[in-house]
Amino acid sequence: MSLGSQLNTAFGSAGALAILGDSASIAAAGTTQATATAITTVTSIVTTVALNSGVILPVKLTVGINDRLHVANHGVNSLSVYPPVGGKLSNNAVNVPALIAPNKCADFVCIDGTNYTAMLGA
Repeated sequence: MSLGSQLNTAFGSAGALAILGDSASIAAAGTTQATATAITTVTSIVTTVALNSGVILPVKLTVGINDRLHVANHGVNSLSVYPPVGGKLSNNAVNVPALIAPNKCADFVCIDGTNYTAMLGA
């Protein structure tokens, strides 16, 4: 069973899995929220992370309230993870990304379709 399937079983994100798919290796892109790579799976392993590049979390159309997304940074630079446009991550200001250090990961739980709470690995 893949990590994405295990997370969905443990934390109840089957709705997101049905729409987004299980897991994928992706490359971060862009240096802004508008140019970041879109997250399209429940588990995203970001293998290429150029300096200041990032990914952006999906909106409610593809993720339900309380769905959990897992993002792992396997790149050599810190990864910017942006909320959907107009959204917040935890107590950050609107549109401000969370940073995931190299070789670390984070879980993001959808609060209302635009805002997420972030649980960053130490």
